[in-house]
Amino acid sequence: MTIVRADAAFAARLGHHGERVVETPPGAVLSWPALHLLAEHGWRWRPAAAAGDAGAPVGDLLHVDLTVEHAPSPRTLLGPASERFLAALGRRPSWSRYEGDAPLTPAALTEVAERRSPAPTTFVVGGADRGVGGLLVVERGPRSVFETLRVVVTVEDLRGLRDGLQAGLRSAGLGRHPQSGLFSTSRGRVDGVTDAVLRGPVTPLAVFAGARALRARGLTGSVAALGGRPVGAVRTPGALFWFDGAEPERWRAAADLARAVRGDGLRPDPVPGHDGGRTGEVR
Repeated sequence: MTIVRADAAFAARLGHHGERVVETPPGAVLSWPALHLLAEHGWRWRPAAAAGDAGAPVGDLLHVDLTVEHAPSPRTLLGPASERFLAALGRRPSWSRYEGDAPLTPAALTEVAERRSPAPTTFVVGGADRGVGGLLVVERGPRSVFETLRVVVTVEDLRGLRDGLQAGLRSAGLGRHPQSGLFSTSRGRVDGVTDAVLRGPVTPLAVFAGARALRARGLTGSVAALGGRPVGAVRTPGALFWFDGAEPERWRAAADLARAVRGDGLRPDPVPGHDGGRTGEVR
């Protein structure tokens, strides 16, 4: 089995112009970081038609898109907030510049991002724990630094997933400001790769909006009416909205929330100093 990984050669290939499509031979699979890296650069994967690996382990997957905001400070370390979030889900991530490279400590990761600033910096998430894989993207805003975690996580107990997500958001918010998050589930391979055979669609599970996002959109007083629950600091909590039921019900619940947020009476008031919308924010 050929595994296409997000190594240095793969990353360099994405910097070239052209059709922006990666084609793979029959039977080839993409690692989770490679798949996320394609999406980050706006490329598509075109796998050759082939039967999937019948013996591949299949299970439940959690798709995470979480953005955390940091105040610019010489004491700021990138990585620990995302690490605490994943630890609540029972995962031990590591960061590197590309697959196969040596893992980076938070201090080294922060130094690399500082050297490349103000350009965004992308790191591969993976390591010894094969139950998680994807990207960590660091970007500098006008007055803040954002780290966005885009990963797939294997799920061993769907019943405990809610508790793990809520605990992860609280942990990520220790001294930081979780800005936004999108969480979805699917069925797929749990060995850290994606093949050409779809095991199941990605279905929305929950959306998180931090305190600043709620204020910016005038939703602070409407969280309960919209079906959300506070998560985070007592004085400045964010809101987590769950989508219940089977796949069709969860899609309908997500659509209903989006319509309610855009509806009359929920128009945001301008917030001075707000850094703008981030990936995964309620819109």
